Amino acid sequence: MDYLALFVTAKIMHIKIKNPRLTASAVIGALYSVLIIAFSVNSPFSVFLSILISVIMTKIAFGKQKALSFVKNTIVFYIVNFSLGGGITAICNLLNMWKNKRGIMINGTFDTLYGDLPFGLLVIVASFCGLFSLISGKIIKNRSSKKECTLEISVNNNTITTQALMDSGNLLKEPISGKPVIVVGFETMRSIIPMDIFNVFKNKDLNISDPVFQKARIRFIPATTVGGQGLLLALSPDHARVDEKEIDAYIAIDPQNKEYDGYSAIVPQILLQ
Repeated sequence: MDYLALFVTAKIMHIKIKNPRLTASAVIGALYSVLIIAFSVNSPFSVFLSILISVIMTKIAFGKQKALSFVKNTIVFYIVNFSLGGGITAICNLLNMWKNKRGIMINGTFDTLYGDLPFGLLVIVASFCGLFSLISGKIIKNRSSKKECTLEISVNNNTITTQALMDSGNLLKEPISGKPVIVVGFETMRSIIPMDIFNVFKNKDLNISDPVFQKARIRFIPATTVGGQGLLLALSPDHARVDEKEIDAYIAIDPQNKEYDGYSAIVPQILLQ
């Protein structure tokens, strides 16, 4: 179970898995579980000891880490542990899988005493809970890394304001200046695109000898997508702001006008760092 929790944590946090490290860490966790039961460690001290062992396990399993990453990995390891334990208990209770489960009184309060769960059944239930933890953890991580921002763009004294997705995965840059590139759908930009360059972006009219290319400060942006490599056309706006902060970036216009997780634009996270 400790190995499964470490494995799921590594997958969620995109840590390269090294089986000897994970195995050694899991062995320490298993030995700790046996010792704390055998010696009946009192509750306050066991909490401190559990945290210490978790820190040691995370360090051994994932090797050298930055301080912030180390803290995050340890927290995720705890969450996965709770998820696995709680999930197994919930499923077994729901399907009445426990043998010899009965209520007993301990120190004046009722508690539940569980019997042994067959090993084969434990493997099946634990695998299901591990898969659920992995999928839900990745979803939560992806959602938490995505931030909404307000994007304002001005071209030729015309301004639009839209809600955009702040994405650390947008690493596009204009090759000559090295400026970051914001990707915006065509329909969002069409109301402020000057008429003389409208067709350039709508139909990808790549006649670079046309003076309009220089006049509108149009640039080619190399981009790689799931469909392969290609070029985006971008223009330099008069002004651009992200969450009221003035930024210096090119605006690449996507002629397909697709949405990006429900947003009309993707803003590089580096612009607000």
